[in-house]
This record gives sequence, C-alpha cells and structure tokens, in this order.
Amino acid sequence: MFSRIFSKTGSFAKANGARALRPKEIAVRLSSGNNGGGDDGRAAREVPPVDEHHDESSDDSYEQDVKSKILQSSLQYVPEHGWSRDTIAAGAHELGYPDTVHGLFPDPGAELALYFYSSSNDSLSRLLKDGTLKCAEETKPELVRFLSVTIKTRLLMLQPYLNQWPQAMALLSKPSNAPRALSNLMTLVDAICYHAGDRSIDTRWYTRRIGLATIYKTSELHLLQDKSLEFDDTWKFVRRAVDECVKLDTMLESNAQLAKDVVTASVSTAKNILGFSWNR
Repeated sequence: MFSRIFSKTGSFAKANGARALRPKEIAVRLSSGNNGGGDDGRAAREVPPVDEHHDESSDDSYEQDVKSKILQSSLQYVPEHGWSRDTIAAGAHELGYPDTVHGLFPDPGAELALYFYSSSNDSLSRLLKDGTLKCAEETKPELVRFLSVTIKTRLLMLQPYLNQWPQAMALLSKPSNAPRALSNLMTLVDAICYHAGDRSIDTRWYTRRIGLATIYKTSELHLLQDKSLEFDDTWKFVRRAVDECVKLDTMLESNAQLAKDVVTASVSTAKNILGFSWNR
C-alpha cells in the first residue's frame, strides 16, 4: 500500500579464560571438598570428569535470561534512580539476586535504556501484527492517520519515564552505544513502514524510513518539552510532520535524482549526529 499510496557466573569465568561450572558440577565439587581428611582419594575419584568440549550456548542462554529478568524488574525503579547502576541493583534485589550482580552489565544505564527501547518496539509490533493498529484503506488521509496514531502510541510508551528520558538519550548518543540505538530506531520505523504497506525496493525504501525516523526523533524531543494538556501540542506536531512527509514522498516518486540527493544528504547528516564520522 505504501508504494501505491506514495506512488550469572559465566561472565566472570569467561573473563578469566575459564569455563563456567554448571550447577551440578559445582554441587559435586563442594560436596567432595567437605569430606574432611578421611577418604580424599575416594571422594576425588567420585567427581565426574569435566567435559572440556561442553557447549557453552546453554550457559549463555541462561545468563541472557537472567539479565533480561533483571532489566525488566529494574524498570520500575527508573523514576527513583534514573538509568543507572543503582536501578539495576534494585531490580536484581527485587528478584533475590545480590546487588553485585550489576557486574553483568558493563554499562548498566545504557543497557537498561536499550532494553526498554527494544521491548517497547516489540510491544508496538504486537499491536501492528494483531491489527490493533492498522492502515484500513489505501488513501493518503488514512495513511497520515495511521502513521500519526502509530507514532503517538510508541511515544506514549515513554510516559512513565519522561523525566528521566533525557538521561537515556545522552547515554544512547555515546559513540559506544549509538550503533545499537540506531538499530533500535530503524527496527521501529521499518516495522511501521512495512505495516503501512511499503514494499518499495528503490531509493524510496531509504527516504521513507529516514523521513519517519526523523519525525519520530523530533517528536520525541517535542514531547519532552510539551506542557500542553495531554501533550496535545505534540500530537498536532506529529500530524503536521507526517502530512508533510507524505507530500514529500509524492514529489520524490516523480523525481529519482532528487530522491537520491535526499538519501545522500540524510545519511550524511545522521552519521554526523551519531558520531560515525569521528576519527577513532
């Protein structure tokens, strides 16, 4: 339609070059070590050999599962502690893990913000896939409505953390975090474009996503400063921006060279903003 309308222990062990012991191995080794001096030789023989070729994928999966649970639990503490190590520690404590488990997260605040961004994208995707949000007909007014409502829905997911979101934006703009932040943003706009009916395979694929990403980011900034009732000023801004984007896409459809120029300029600007052109 778019084209037609628009014509846990594992980390510490790995850090030291060792393989993480599995729970059963740890239990056996502890029990054998508590036998005293009576029959050390027999106890040692009862310890099963360690499989040096053990596939660590299950350990990695377990660790990732623990990290996801801690991050999800930590979100409730963001209004109190911000996007920080203290928030991760509070979330871990809520689940019964020791506070020191925040060592699993090299950059705690940024990892929590990235997790929230990705989880919010997943929530929006479910709404798009189950038809809660859909573009009902192939008309420009309906497309403008769909894009506006979808962007509004995604922005409202920030509402519980609006006061702390500038801190998250600062963390995600760091060169070390910018690639993942950009990936999350592009995943978001790609899902919206796809469910709006975009199946383009030319330069418009890029212009539409870059244009929508720009609208989302500027609307996000607008929302942070909006003091109007129920953010009414922001939703009006989103509607105007989407309407202009639809009109611009119509122009680009009939001017291939202009479309290429817009893509080049937009990519260059995005790289400069995100610091990709810095000397490393």
